[in-house]
Amino acid sequence: MFFGNCNEKDNEIAQLKARIKELESKQNEEDVLIQEINEVLVKVEKGLFDITIKSNSDNQNLNLIKNNINNVLHTNAKFADQTIQTLIEYGNANFEHEVSTDKLSGKMGSIILGIRSLGSSISELLALLNMTSEELNSEMIELSNASLSLSNSSNTQAAALEETAAALEEVTSTIISTANNTSKMTELSNDVHTSAIKGQKLANETAVAMEGINNEVSAIDEAIIVIDQISFQTNILSLNAAVEAATAGEAGKGFAVVAQEVRNLATRSAQAANEIKNLVHNAKEKAIIGKEISDNMINGYETLNSNIENQLALIEDVSSASKEQQQAIRQINDSVTELDKNTQQNATSAAQISAQSENIKVLSTQLVEVVNHTTYAKSANEQVCDIDMMFTLNKLKLDHINFKDNNFKKLDSKSTFKVASQNECNLGKWINEQERENKNFTKNSNWAHLKDVHAKVHGGVQDVINNNASNNIDELLKGTLDIDQAISDVFWTIQQVKIDNCKNN
Repeated sequence: MFFGNCNEKDNEIAQLKARIKELESKQNEEDVLIQEINEVLVKVEKGLFDITIKSNSDNQNLNLIKNNINNVLHTNAKFADQTIQTLIEYGNANFEHEVSTDKLSGKMGSIILGIRSLGSSISELLALLNMTSEELNSEMIELSNASLSLSNSSNTQAAALEETAAALEEVTSTIISTANNTSKMTELSNDVHTSAIKGQKLANETAVAMEGINNEVSAIDEAIIVIDQISFQTNILSLNAAVEAATAGEAGKGFAVVAQEVRNLATRSAQAANEIKNLVHNAKEKAIIGKEISDNMINGYETLNSNIENQLALIEDVSSASKEQQQAIRQINDSVTELDKNTQQNATSAAQISAQSENIKVLSTQLVEVVNHTTYAKSANEQVCDIDMMFTLNKLKLDHINFKDNNFKKLDSKSTFKVASQNECNLGKWINEQERENKNFTKNSNWAHLKDVHAKVHGGVQDVINNNASNNIDELLKGTLDIDQAISDVFWTIQQVKIDNCKNN
C-alpha cells in the first residue's frame, strides 16, 4: 500500500514536471513570437514593410495576431511598391502611368487617390502647356518674322525721313527766298505804280497842253485868215490907187509909187500869211496828232495802272500765301523732325523687340521640347478649355479625401455624429449652381452618375461612423472600400464633366 502510493506520487510528479516543461516550452514559443512581433513592429515604424513574422505558437490568438500583422505588412508593402513605382514614373515625366485603386481604403487609399489625382492634374497642366507652347511657338515665329520686318522697315523709314527732312530744309529755304523776293517785287511794283501814276499825270498835262496849243494854233489860223483878207483888200485898194494915180497924171506919180509899194507890201504879207498859214496848218495837224498820242498815252497809263494794281493784288496774295506757306512748311519741318526722332526711336525699339522675340522664340522652342520629353494622358487635351473650371473642380474633388480622412480620425472615439451631406459640401453647392444655370453638361448620364457617386461618398462615410459606433466591423470594413471606390468614381466623372463642357464650348 505504501509502495503503491509512492508510485502514484512519482507519476503525478513526472506528469507535473512534463506539464511544467510543456508550459515552459509554450511560454518560450509565445515569448519568441511576441519578441519577433515587437521586432517587426519596430522595423515597420522605420518604414520597412517587406518583412513577415515567421515564428508560430500554439496560442491561436497570437497566431491570429501574427497573420493579421503579416497581411497588413503585405498589403502596405504592395501599396508602398505601387506608390513608389508611380512616383518613379512621375519622376521620369511619365504622367500617363496607370494607378490602380482596387481594394483601397483608409489612409493608403487617400494616398493612392491623391497621387492619381496629382498625375491627372499634372497631365492637365502639361496639356495646357503643350497647347499653349505650340501656339506660342507658332506665334513667336510669326512675331519674330514680323519684328524683323518691322526693324528693317523702321530703318528704311528712318533713312527716308532723313532724306525727306533734308528735302524739306531745301524747300523751306526756297520758300523763304520766294517770300523775300515777293516782298521785293511788291516794293518794285509799288515804285512802278508810282511812276505810272506820275506818267499818267504828265500825259494828262501833255494832253491839256496840246489841247491849248491846238486852240492857240486855231486862233492864229483865224488871225492869218484875217491878215490874208486884209492883204487881199490892201492889194485891191493899191490897184485902185494905181488906177487913180495913172488917171491923175504927173500929180499922181508919187501916189502911184506909194500904191505900188503898198501893193508889194500886201503881196509880201499875203505870201507871209500863206507861209504862216501852212506852218500853222502843219502845227495844228501835229498838235492833233500829239493830242491823239497823249490820249493814247493816258489810256495806256490807265490800262498800265490797272494792270499794276492787279499785279500788286496778285503779288500781295502771293506774299500772304508765301508767308502762310512758310509757316506751314516750318510746322511740317518741325513735325518731320519730330517724326524722324520718333522713327529713330522706333527703329531702336524694333531692333530690341526683334532681339527679344528671338530670345522668346528660343524659350518657346525649349518649352515645346520640355513637353515633348514628357508623357501624359492625351485625354487631358480635351478637358482644359476652361482653366477656371479645371482648377475649381480639381480642388473640389480633392476636398473629399480630406472629408473622409477628417471624419475617420474620429473613429477611435466610437461615437456617433452627423457628417456633412452631399448638398452641404462645396462640390454639392457647385453641382446645384450648375443645374440652376442650366448648363448643357448637366443633362447627360455622366452628370447623373456624378451626383450618385457623390452621394455615396457622403452616405458611405456616415455609414462607417455608425457601424464603428455599433462595433459592426465587417460592414465598417466593407464601407471603407466602397467609399474609396466612390471617391475614385467622383474623380473620373468630374474629368468627364470637363470634357463635356469643352465639347459644348
